[in-house]
Amino acid sequence: MRNIVNETGEIIAKATHDGTLVGGHHRIAVAASLGQKLLWQDSGEPVSLDAFFRHPSSSQRHIA
Repeated sequence: MRNIVNETGEIIAKATHDGTLVGGHHRIAVAASLGQKLLWQDSGEPVSLDAFFRHPSSSQRHIA
């Protein structure tokens, strides 16, 4: 398990080593809406939020 932290080091969410979000979905959404930078706690690298919010069939969706 890997922790996702905000700029102040507070744990926001947990994910598996392959990047699957396990907990903290709402907290990530709130942090993203506030424009906070999220980082992997173990490496300090920025977290790409696109991977968490992209729906697998998003290219297949149509809006009426």
